[in-house]
Amino acid sequence: MNYIILILVFILIVLFAYLFFVIKALAEAVNQMDEIEKNPERNRQLKGIPTIPSLEKLFFQINTIYTARQKERIAYQLNETKIRQEIENISHDLRTPLTSILGYLDLVQDSASPKEQEEYLGIIRNRARLLQGFIENFYEISRLEANDYPLEPEVIKVKGMLTDTIVAYYHEFEKKHMEVSVELGEKDTFIIADRIQFGRVLNNLIQNALKYGDEKFILKQYIRENQCVIKFINDKKELTENELKNIFERFYTGDQSRSNQSTGLGLTITKLLVEKMKGSIEARFEGEYFVVEICWTLQ
Repeated sequence: MNYIILILVFILIVLFAYLFFVIKALAEAVNQMDEIEKNPERNRQLKGIPTIPSLEKLFFQINTIYTARQKERIAYQLNETKIRQEIENISHDLRTPLTSILGYLDLVQDSASPKEQEEYLGIIRNRARLLQGFIENFYEISRLEANDYPLEPEVIKVKGMLTDTIVAYYHEFEKKHMEVSVELGEKDTFIIADRIQFGRVLNNLIQNALKYGDEKFILKQYIRENQCVIKFINDKKELTENELKNIFERFYTGDQSRSNQSTGLGLTITKLLVEKMKGSIEARFEGEYFVVEICWTLQ
């Protein structure tokens, strides 16, 4: 009988000790959770996880939730920063031509010379068109990202469109004294894309080369592993690795493009259009040149 009592006493002691240990561990966890909630930006987790399997699993799950929440919070903060930067960029892009328009309107009002008034009105007209272009780009990017952009795919003869597009820019290249080299494959290649938007992609990339290139532009088209590859190549000037990494980001512009009154949306729209038409696009450096390469599966 005494042995039974001793065994029961021992069991009770063990149970009380276990219960005390569990309560202490839970109390410590609650204290830690209070501290974590007070300072969520410190990215802390529960420490001193007990070796009791059930509690160990519970604490592990809690830490998993904290890790996921911390990642969400960081992503949210980064997104907030990005949105603020985009708003600043939009404000800058709209404010610059608008300020110019208002300034020249004052000059028109104060000017007594019809010749001067006509000159100022011409500048106002150009600034208004620039402002209209900015607003249209903002609208286009919102439609593309919302998948509210219907396309009409058809079979396109690539060489013909490339030839027509590059010829249309002959005088612009001549005006900038840029050397132009065109290397198109001998065989006709065909892809499926929206003709209007494919033309827009070609125009955007040639305009980009004209805007930021200085001495040379090369247009190449060839076949690689059942793909039609088109490369737009121009001298990279002062383009940096950091700018290259962000070149397709919305509203991303360096100082140089800002001075050229760019929204930073041209290449973003181009990328979204290419991908929407089941193509791929990549930007990289090849030696002293900046290269944008687009690819489509052959038909």
